[in-house]
Amino acid sequence: MSQMSLFEVPTEFKDRLEQLKEAGLERTQAELLLQVELGFALMEYLELDDEPVTAPWAILSGMPLRHPRLQNLNQMERRAIANTRQIVPFSARFAWLGALRSYLRIPLDWRNYHEFTPQNWDSYIINAAKNLRHQVHQDLYERCLNTNLDFRLRKVKRVETGTTYQFEAKTGEETVIVPVRFTQQQVRNAQIQPLPWFATTRSRTSFSLRISDLELDAAWIDQREEELARQYGWDQTARGHWVDRFRKINFHKVQQNGTLFPQEEQILELDGFTNIAGMVASGKTTVSQLFSVNVVRHHCDRRITLVVSDVQSAIKLANQINWWFCNDPENEDPVAVPILGRTQRDAHLRSFSASKDYREHRQRGQPHWGERWLGTACPLQGQLKERDFIQLLDGKALKPGIEPCHTLKKMPKSDRSKRRKNLGSSYLCPFFDKCPSQQVYRDMPNARVWITTPGAMAMAGLPRHLELRPIKIGELVNEQSDFVVFDEIETIIKWFDDTYAEEVVLTDGGNSGVFDDIGVKTEQFSKTNRVMPPSTQRWTGAERDAQKAITATLTLLDKQVGHQVLRNWIKRGYFTPNSLLFKFARRLAGLEEFEHPDTSDALSRANARLVQPIVRYFDALLNEDDPLRMQPSSNPNRDPVFRLARLMQEINSTGESASDENIYRACRAWIIEFFPNTERRLARLQTELENRNQSSQQQRRSPNGDEPDSVDTVETLAYRLQFALTIALLDRHTRIVFYEWHNRPTSINDDSPHRRMPAAMLNILPLPPTGRQFGTYYSRGNDDDKRSRYGSNNALTLFAYTNIGRCYIAY
Repeated sequence: MSQMSLFEVPTEFKDRLEQLKEAGLERTQAELLLQVELGFALMEYLELDDEPVTAPWAILSGMPLRHPRLQNLNQMERRAIANTRQIVPFSARFAWLGALRSYLRIPLDWRNYHEFTPQNWDSYIINAAKNLRHQVHQDLYERCLNTNLDFRLRKVKRVETGTTYQFEAKTGEETVIVPVRFTQQQVRNAQIQPLPWFATTRSRTSFSLRISDLELDAAWIDQREEELARQYGWDQTARGHWVDRFRKINFHKVQQNGTLFPQEEQILELDGFTNIAGMVASGKTTVSQLFSVNVVRHHCDRRITLVVSDVQSAIKLANQINWWFCNDPENEDPVAVPILGRTQRDAHLRSFSASKDYREHRQRGQPHWGERWLGTACPLQGQLKERDFIQLLDGKALKPGIEPCHTLKKMPKSDRSKRRKNLGSSYLCPFFDKCPSQQVYRDMPNARVWITTPGAMAMAGLPRHLELRPIKIGELVNEQSDFVVFDEIETIIKWFDDTYAEEVVLTDGGNSGVFDDIGVKTEQFSKTNRVMPPSTQRWTGAERDAQKAITATLTLLDKQVGHQVLRNWIKRGYFTPNSLLFKFARRLAGLEEFEHPDTSDALSRANARLVQPIVRYFDALLNEDDPLRMQPSSNPNRDPVFRLARLMQEINSTGESASDENIYRACRAWIIEFFPNTERRLARLQTELENRNQSSQQQRRSPNGDEPDSVDTVETLAYRLQFALTIALLDRHTRIVFYEWHNRPTSINDDSPHRRMPAAMLNILPLPPTGRQFGTYYSRGNDDDKRSRYGSNNALTLFAYTNIGRCYIAY
């Protein structure tokens, strides 16, 4: 399959692919045929086949849709949606439309749907369905919708005796290749915990708790901390004074109408998402920690996960809870464990060693539970010959976090084999089960309280020795926890936003940009594959056109050959093709780009009515399925929308569009022809701004950042229009490249840059809807900052927040 998912496609699906290949269909066509039709079959199953053929992507995307048929789904219907999301990789509108175009190229005899075209995307699914269908396909789709999908499992191999393995070791800046061998006894004694190390299902029920009961837990903590204070000489600041903290809490439930519940006895009811809002220091964290203690003391069958903002807070909180319930970090099983990623283990260890909490424990002679989970001993390193340890590792320990727990490779037998980047399968370290640095995984199954961070939830995986499913910690938390508490939710949501809306460099003048990298690989592929499948041709064409659009964008903004008016225009923040053209429409109407704060509501409504007819042209252009393929109307020269589409086509086909005077003149002609009163409106705006400044007796900047005398001319508006159309063009091409990544040349092995969120985590974390719906965003940064990072020869750097479709330019 072309996409990575948490579950395997059914065996029948794979078998049918092979049968279609033997029958004469190409593998990509066969896969596309089954995937698209499974999307249509899902809509029919949900009784949504009276929707257009373009609708399935919205269901696949996981967006919250207030549709009557989606509000009361039964268990089988929810399973059908979940199964289809795992099998069909078209969860974005542009990817689905691209798949439909490719689907229409499949011979009609193979297809179950036919009555729609790119010019008629509004066709209903029920009308597009053929009366005589391939029954074998219909039966296959029904099984795919109703079956229980199996988890996709990562493959693992165990080491063998008599074989030399190698791993990459890093003790400082240098990375060296280290050989290692294992004895027969070591291999025999290796214990790999069988799957599942947790029960794969966990029964959850609603839960209620009297807030007043937490006072008893607070008193119990105070008593326990009193014992610890006598044992380790705590001062007053080390104690929590939990009863006092609890009595400051003023908890009230809020009814749907916004009023408080009348009963005196307040009850916290948990069933699905529950929000506890309050001012800073109002006791929200106190409630969450007391709730954790209540769960451990009184509900032995429940597990709670606390999500905090940073690693050191997670370690500190785990240490605190364990001292409430335990006495010996060396020999007792912990009640709470911090679940952290491993790649930053070295940084975690250094921060922990320097933390105030750890130093205070050391000073009073109290062990810290964090030492249990941040051990650095690596038994594999003990297997190295003394000569290798001294010569290769320079007598230093392995850097924490880069231990080769599941990345051992067979030592190549020849120098030629050594030069290959891919050395074959990876092997599991046989010492994992007893490794001190892996203690946290041995503590996790029995721990009642997990403490983690949003970064670990989103990005950290699990060791293959224990978990063969390719899941993240967040997915394990969702599966194995009864309660998940997000403390300081605004910081956590920001972390998730920043994680899933990853800043991806489009181009930076080097080799780290997406288009810097794939451009070379695309051309190398094309040298030996001049004839390629239509879907791949579309992708490679969009990639090349995106390169031209990037060049045009950077040229229009360049200090030497670009235009200052454009640099000023975008320096104020993120922008989209929609927002650029909206502000351009306000300029055409003789208005400021943003309403002045003193503008009355009546005048604002009048201005909106003035702008609305202009905006309709741009909406029609941007809502067009593909402006580059827009069909002419009966009188194309008098059609403003088609003229804009033709301008985009000219910009796309002209290599030096940014400096082409013909394109600039065509933009200027469009303004003059369709809005002949523009100059008069701009002159009136100029007078209004001058009068406003005279009346205020001070020179102040207008809300859009322009000086009072910087009102546009027809000439500057032409540059704005050219730039906005260029950005719309770049938006079109990057959508194809990102959302049709599965059609890329086979020489590009990179993961898709547009999506970091695992498919199985959709609708699990409390994230806002992905911004794929809203287009591509851009913004401008600072010149000085750019030069310090990328060098003075680079005029601009393009970045992209790709998962939520938010891109921006920084220079």
